[in-house]
Amino acid sequence: MARGLPPEAVVKTVSFSPLRVTYEFGGERFSFNTVSMMLLALAVGVIGGTYGIGGGAIIAPFCVAVFNLPVYTVAGAALMGTFLTSIAGVIFYSVIPSPEGLYHGPDWYLGLLFGIGGFIGMYCGARMQKYMPQKFIKFLVGVVIVALALRYITLFFTQ
Repeated sequence: MARGLPPEAVVKTVSFSPLRVTYEFGGERFSFNTVSMMLLALAVGVIGGTYGIGGGAIIAPFCVAVFNLPVYTVAGAALMGTFLTSIAGVIFYSVIPSPEGLYHGPDWYLGLLFGIGGFIGMYCGARMQKYMPQKFIKFLVGVVIVALALRYITLFFTQ
């Protein structure tokens, strides 16, 4: 058990198998199919690798909306997944050969700036999350996703 946290704020794994994971959080049980989650993670990995992102911003809303998992339990896992896939992405983009005259390796200075800003934002978000209702977080993520989708659609038809 995590020290200093009330028992209802701790995630407790009930069962873990190759086909299903079940856990308790906040007095409720949540469950998801591991094969579906792996397929989602694979798709997010491909998209994240293409766009150069870790994928947490893509996978977290799916986990909340499609798998009906609570935001509070998805956030940490999404951040860890983003961290690991970002490290792998930096390594891959550093070693993959590029066509003549085209450099596609990491821009270390820009990456450092993104990292510092992301770290500060992650810290602030993690600290504030427990004070925000889950419905508000879902609404905010939904607004951001819709705004981005509209922006992509607008750019598609104007360029």
